[in-house]
Amino acid sequence: MYLAQEYDRTGETLFFIRETIVDPDGALVPRQLFELGNDPEEFIEYIDERAYYISPVVEEALESLDVKYDYDELEEIFWPFIDPDIKETLDNFGGIRGRRAGQRKRRNRQMPREDFDRTHIFDRRRLYYLKFVQINMGDALFTPLPIYEMLVGKCRDEIENRIAFMEYELRPWEMRGYLYAIFDIAAGFAPKLTRFVPDAQDLDMIDRFFMEELCRLNTDPTLLGSEARSSNDADLHRYLRKYLFMFHDTYFSNRGQWTQAGRPSGEEGQWIPPASQRDSDHLNAMGLTEDEFRSMSEHEFTSHFRKRALELHPDKGGDHNVFVKFINAYEILLARKKWQ
Repeated sequence: MYLAQEYDRTGETLFFIRETIVDPDGALVPRQLFELGNDPEEFIEYIDERAYYISPVVEEALESLDVKYDYDELEEIFWPFIDPDIKETLDNFGGIRGRRAGQRKRRNRQMPREDFDRTHIFDRRRLYYLKFVQINMGDALFTPLPIYEMLVGKCRDEIENRIAFMEYELRPWEMRGYLYAIFDIAAGFAPKLTRFVPDAQDLDMIDRFFMEELCRLNTDPTLLGSEARSSNDADLHRYLRKYLFMFHDTYFSNRGQWTQAGRPSGEEGQWIPPASQRDSDHLNAMGLTEDEFRSMSEHEFTSHFRKRALELHPDKGGDHNVFVKFINAYEILLARKKWQ
């Protein structure tokens, strides 16, 4: 079972409990089990500050459809709607989230290669970034990691809804890297050393590579199945449409960036970096003092980066982890330089 959401004609969000089934043709399709309306919390009954249960109405409806499930699965569906204070208490006392995390941690194995081969690389890019927040994914995209198991045996509707709820957890300043990574924009800038640094690239070229990949996915039957659009169909698939809005809001908005608290900050067009981005560790990774960094122009800072990148690159004998920290520091400090 999984939690799904849709929008009605008025734009109001409606939630549903669904499951993936196999239709007579052997295709994986969604099956509607129960409508939760626009406020699923109505089906949560609180006992005290540490206990709650799901309304029997939901269980009775599932049992009438002969749905096989366990109660933990039902709790997981309703978890986003639990009172925040109770969620924090349950987390501290090893509630369902803690138990499931422990189960996943103990399961230390690779997924079967045949299952992995049935997953789509676009889904793997999304899951990997959402899990590790890394633009440079390297061989991890082609390794049957356990995190990709959630893609197996799931219909497209279930995959998209599960990923959508995970995307809601992205912090505002992570969205730029997320879109850059999942649409493999870095490949368009290869073999540049800075290809995994969005702020080091030409915005028009980023826009071009994004649109090319978006259009390719829109006609990819291995991703969208029979719903994939033909090459002469200008309509963008509903599963991909949100990324077009995300991209233009993230890369072309004139409202500036966001603070760590997730609220607009400063005058329009300004960007106030989070406190973590003012850490001296980034300057140390770049081999600069605060005064040296402040006195540099953007061009001088980029030149310093290129020179040091040649020295630290793993192909030149440098340490991989040091180089990754160096690249991350450059991305953060370049954004700070632009703000200054």
